[in-house]
Amino acid sequence: MEITSFKQKLSSCEGVTEVSVIRDNVVKLNLGNKESKDFFIKLREDYGFEHCSLITAIDNQPEFELVYHFSAINGSVFVKNSPSAVMVEVHVFLERDTPTIESISDLWGGANWHEREAFDMMGIYFIGHPDLRRVLLPEGFAGHPLRKDYVYEIHEEEW
Repeated sequence: MEITSFKQKLSSCEGVTEVSVIRDNVVKLNLGNKESKDFFIKLREDYGFEHCSLITAIDNQPEFELVYHFSAINGSVFVKNSPSAVMVEVHVFLERDTPTIESISDLWGGANWHEREAFDMMGIYFIGHPDLRRVLLPEGFAGHPLRKDYVYEIHEEEW
């Protein structure tokens, strides 16, 4: 499927807003949290996006933003007259009081570590994640240090 047709199909998906082509081979969109799991399943199963290269969390105060990057290397979506793989950049906004979203680690194994990192550093909970625990900081570390409202207090026993 050519990227312009792909963009149009994405525009009609439930929960999808602000679909645009930001580079020749990159489609960017916003996605509602409630519709996210169904959309991600469709992205993998119907459109052939077989690689999740990045999930990152941003503290925009007052909400959090998750940014997902997916690639279709297999040519299921393509740019006319170009060998480039097509990427999708998905932005999901989460409420600060309840930063939760369904895990996609069952769809893309590589998402496992990225979700753990977002949990560790920002406190975002991925529902259904098989092993949601700290990955960079020691167990027992207080808080989530990449939040803009995080206040660090030095405790000798931590280190």
